[in-house]
Amino acid sequence: MRIVSIVGIVVLMLAMTASAQSQIKFGVKAGAAMATMSGDGWDDIEVLDSVSIEKKYKLGLAAGAFVEFPLGTSGVSLQPEFLYVIKGAKAEVTEEGETYTEKLKNDYLEVPVLIKYNFTTAGSTSPFMFVGPVAAFNIGSEMMVEDPPAADSTLGDFDIDNAKSLDFGLTIGGGLGLAMGQSGKLTFDLRYTIGLGDVFEDADDSVDDSGKINFVDEAGNALDFKNSDIRLMVGFQF
Repeated sequence: MRIVSIVGIVVLMLAMTASAQSQIKFGVKAGAAMATMSGDGWDDIEVLDSVSIEKKYKLGLAAGAFVEFPLGTSGVSLQPEFLYVIKGAKAEVTEEGETYTEKLKNDYLEVPVLIKYNFTTAGSTSPFMFVGPVAAFNIGSEMMVEDPPAADSTLGDFDIDNAKSLDFGLTIGGGLGLAMGQSGKLTFDLRYTIGLGDVFEDADDSVDDSGKINFVDEAGNALDFKNSDIRLMVGFQF
């Protein structure tokens, strides 16, 4: 909660630098995300479990609200967002000749703080681009297995206990705004978000006392995974 407060204070201080004549805009948005997790953790799982893995993108979603503070009249603005995002990864796992699907699902409350540039145009459409840091607060992680081999009773759906509570990343993207009515705007944006921190932390064992699993090696070291996703979002600004 302390980190949330710090983020809020920083956003407020930056917003106060906006011109008094500038108009603050609010909006909502939602969209789909193609998520994956990079890192050496996949190789470690192949060795630890004697399996082969084919990585794939996992379909997720994102939804939330945003506020845009124009910074003067140059087209630059500050746009903090508050989003619920489903990230994770998907893999086709082959074990002793049988193949099954394994999904890792990471739920986050994400706070991007974007510096946005709005291009000046004469018509009703206005392109824009943005970049900025992201703080993501984990609210739940789980592993799901589809069609596991009948002979392996250890495979199933489990909560993941050693997911880090906080992830940091960077978002970059662009989009298009379409004027609607006197002050509304329909927005479309495509963005790439890359996680800069590890998804998991060290734990004593791969399974804890509550039956949850930990993504660690035999020494209890966290497997190396980082989040990333490509996201298409549609919003309305009013």
